[in-house]
Amino acid sequence: MKRVLVCLFALLLTASVSAKEVYNINRDWKFFTYNENAAVNINLPHMWNNDVLSGRADYYRGIGNYLRYINTKPEWEGKRVFIKFYGANLVTDLLIDGKHVGQHKGGCNAFTFDITEYITCGERSLFWIIVNNTQTINVLPTAGADNAYGGIFRDVEIIVTEPVAISVADSSEGISVTTDNIDNEQVSGAVNVNILAPRGSQATVRVSIMDENDDVVFAQTSRIRTNERIYTAEIPFSIENPKLWEGTFAPNLYNVRADVLVDTVVYDSATITTGFRTLKMGDNGRILLNGRPYPINGVVIHRDRATAGSAMSEREIEDDMDILCEMGANAVRVAGGSHHPHFYELCDERGIMVINDLPFIGATVLNNKGFFNTKEFRDNGRMQLTEMITQLSNHPSVMAWNLFSELELRGETPIEYIKELNSLAKELDPSRFTAGYSNQDGEINFITDLISWSHTFGWLEGLPEDITLWQDQLHRTPEWDKLNSAVGYKCGGAISHVADTLQKPILASNWHPENWQSHFNEVYYSSIGTDSLLWGTFVDALFDYGSVLYTHGEGLGVNDTGLVSFDRKTYKDAFYLYKANWNKNEPFVYITEKRRQQRRKLTQQIKAYSNLPEAELWINDESVGLKTAENGILIWDNVTLAEGDNKIEVKAGDYSDDATINVATNFSRDL
Repeated sequence: MKRVLVCLFALLLTASVSAKEVYNINRDWKFFTYNENAAVNINLPHMWNNDVLSGRADYYRGIGNYLRYINTKPEWEGKRVFIKFYGANLVTDLLIDGKHVGQHKGGCNAFTFDITEYITCGERSLFWIIVNNTQTINVLPTAGADNAYGGIFRDVEIIVTEPVAISVADSSEGISVTTDNIDNEQVSGAVNVNILAPRGSQATVRVSIMDENDDVVFAQTSRIRTNERIYTAEIPFSIENPKLWEGTFAPNLYNVRADVLVDTVVYDSATITTGFRTLKMGDNGRILLNGRPYPINGVVIHRDRATAGSAMSEREIEDDMDILCEMGANAVRVAGGSHHPHFYELCDERGIMVINDLPFIGATVLNNKGFFNTKEFRDNGRMQLTEMITQLSNHPSVMAWNLFSELELRGETPIEYIKELNSLAKELDPSRFTAGYSNQDGEINFITDLISWSHTFGWLEGLPEDITLWQDQLHRTPEWDKLNSAVGYKCGGAISHVADTLQKPILASNWHPENWQSHFNEVYYSSIGTDSLLWGTFVDALFDYGSVLYTHGEGLGVNDTGLVSFDRKTYKDAFYLYKANWNKNEPFVYITEKRRQQRRKLTQQIKAYSNLPEAELWINDESVGLKTAENGILIWDNVTLAEGDNKIEVKAGDYSDDATINVATNFSRDL
């Protein structure tokens, strides 16, 4: 995160005082579940569910306790002191010296407690954080297949401000940018600065906007007098000849700085990074970015990885982003709730569009339920949606708020509640789309601005080719012009499962051959990847993810529908299909089914993926001929191999790939 983090103990040694002090308190916590005498030393971020990462379906869902003494500074007297959590799952209670400070319900967004009245400056206080990841019917999500990891899985900070300061109470940076006009000639709007101050305080708010070269392109000051505890200063701005945020083509960004001065003394400062762009829906159902069609080539990610679970480091998130960009995707749907703040910074910088989920998720098994029509459930959903929008609305990469995912409609219907969430999202942020991720027909698909259809033809039911029948039916639907549609789709594939033939597996089995996943994705891409009436496609998912409800495939509690393994060490073949079609900047050739090294048939099909127009196959240093790529696929049928080891090469100009195939000599018939 782009913040100045100061080690607590190091800062105690210095006499300098800044307008706002931010202390990272990740280190030296005691953690225990039941017995404090069995407490272990840990550092944050922390996730306690190694049991779920080993595939145990009865993994621990309960209370985890975090204890630490913190020495407060005498200089904090008369200032305001906050503690900010960037993520803890699911319900978090904070006690300081035995006094209950507050509770937060939700495991995706940041949250902040004002602890000014709970500490004595200059003395040591005991911080006791109780985190509970037990499933509850009144906190979203109440269903879904993703693992519910427990713990404080992101950073924790103490923030100290002057009595007059930019507010951190809502866990944002206290600055939001709204616009009323964006084009190539001018951007205009307002910079809104939330000021936390005693009633009747007088101050000056200074706003500066800098371009990528740190040149000031706008500056304005305004004198204010606060009439409430949190006062919003609205500073109109305009920028001439702006550089717009153009997605992956040109992700131009601006820094917006706000200073709060009392008399001539700067009491507080904050800076956010943002960008300016328009997003609209064109007449033909395509997304328009700054007035131009922008096809969405997207993937879904699930916010965890092997060994780390949900406690992913910034370095790991950067590695994930590198993989996403190598594949050539220009969009991502973040499934199940908000990701780490650093993830959105990277999306801004690299031009990756984001659809961000509210964790309002449907059931995957009959004994789960995604919607409870209680006041507490509805209030919690509204609160989590408000947090998500407030904390992420400055990111130009965020294109839509996804309000629901694969909700079931049995029993109490969520339709009216989704309508309520849609209205709230529009009220909080009229500049972005709302979206839904649907696996059924009906009224639920006509509430949000955008709808993504979740499809599994060829995996859960039917054959991959059935997606074409669905497309034809959708295009003939009378309400087609009211549906701004994209398609999401998924199919499992285990890298340890290799098959000699192409045959649809049974999802509930322990046999998920990788070649079927490749075939599935080839059919889907050829059918919908270039459908001009869809605004986008989303491959679900980029990475395998933890799900102990998923006992199939390799049987390790890992959902294997990703294109990359859970530990990120292995790219599955289908990854290169999308790289061939979406990434034209890195020429490559890739031979598929390399993991099927032992074969029993002298006559073979050799297949490769490439973003180059044609390639030549060589078997044991002899050319078999050139093939032209179609949708990034090159196929040589009826290739004759020799018994024993065969050297396979596919060459395209300066680029090539090779593999070794061994044909067994002790089989007298083709299998």
